[in-house]
Amino acid sequence: METNSFIVTIGSNNNAEDNISSVKALLQEEFVGSVFSPFQWTPPVGLPYTKPFLNGAIRLSTLLSPEALKIRLKAIEVHLGRTPEMKAMGIVPIDLDIITFNEHIVHPDYSRFQFVKEAVDRLLKEKNQ
Repeated sequence: METNSFIVTIGSNNNAEDNISSVKALLQEEFVGSVFSPFQWTPPVGLPYTKPFLNGAIRLSTLLSPEALKIRLKAIEVHLGRTPEMKAMGIVPIDLDIITFNEHIVHPDYSRFQFVKEAVDRLLKEKNQ
């Protein structure tokens, strides 16, 4: 089986520092050798969001397919308290989105949000140095 490379964005606007710390620990345990971008506070974008987000990204390698990784990430979100009802109210304990798969952009947030582009570009640059 071939190892796949991913960059996943990480964001939270609810108990953000604790939730980011928790998800980083979970991801580091599961995906040994992963690398994180710096994290930054960003203003909320769009309704129903009213609280700022703490955002960053992780570069990880795994034998999982994109579909299997997405399922695993969604399970981590639920484990950390994310529910559809909370998101509808603008409360996001944790948000994990696959942005790149084997260095190909696969999510529109890369072009939509400057902070996503910056985090992804930094991790891609570090990998290729």
